[in-house]
Amino acid sequence: MAKVSKKQLGKRRRRAALALLLILILIIACTVRCTKQEKIVEDAAIPAGTDIVQSDSSNDSSHVTNNSQIPGVLYSGSFPDMVETDLPEEPQTLPVNSCELQVTPVLQNPELPTGCEVTALTMALNYAGYPVDKITLTDKYLIKADPYEATFGEAFIGSPYDATAWGCYAPVIVETANNYLASQKGIEHVKNLTGCSLKTLLNEVANGIPVITWATIDMTTNVEERYYWTTDDGKDAVFLINEHCVLLTGYNLDTNTVIVCDPLKGRTEYDMDLFEQCYNLIYQQAVVIYSDSNTEPIESSMEKSE
Repeated sequence: MAKVSKKQLGKRRRRAALALLLILILIIACTVRCTKQEKIVEDAAIPAGTDIVQSDSSNDSSHVTNNSQIPGVLYSGSFPDMVETDLPEEPQTLPVNSCELQVTPVLQNPELPTGCEVTALTMALNYAGYPVDKITLTDKYLIKADPYEATFGEAFIGSPYDATAWGCYAPVIVETANNYLASQKGIEHVKNLTGCSLKTLLNEVANGIPVITWATIDMTTNVEERYYWTTDDGKDAVFLINEHCVLLTGYNLDTNTVIVCDPLKGRTEYDMDLFEQCYNLIYQQAVVIYSDSNTEPIESSMEKSE
């Protein structure tokens, strides 16, 4: 075997050290790249109930639209019109300056970290005389679906038990309420008031009817539409970051405040103008349960599957 000189040995050592350095640089570069990709995915999949502050980048026309395969991107398309027909007319004046319905608050936590909508429905049903609890409504009657299967107007996406789930919109709560009332042979009439002004909702409260109302967490105005997927029938699943649902139970025109049973806080008062702004940001969604003895018992959408 040929003898290796000190000079040759030194060259080999330097080459080995250089090779190790290059390998280390590649490892670091790959790690940084993977970390950035993971951060992008985490930022894209922001669940409901997450209070965030967004930059002005939402006005950037370069944002990906609903043609993207990346979930959770800012949505620059047109959200489907959710305004209902046959809505009550806005009153010229409210019948009283202030009122408050005696509703017993129900909190969504700790069991339902993303279950504000079904919790608000629970309070409305309790007020209507039905002693149902939020867990029963969630397990037996809430319309639920997995991601990619439906839109947020068709089902609660995910599970209210899961802190990383999303939520649902007014049509889902209407159907859930109808399913429960049908099981109880109830004669109440559930009405989707999406598209009504806040003044119209206050008039409902003044007439003794609490209103399930969509607003935002802590009345933040940081709201963004995010596209997540398109269903097989071509509907875009778009969810609003910081969406929240409360039960509107009172108001005071003298102090310019509304009173709500907030599933996260209990009985709470909010500035009326701020509440109206948040209500408008979340598509003016609202649901009421009318007591109507002239109607026939409603049918459940679940009866066929049962």
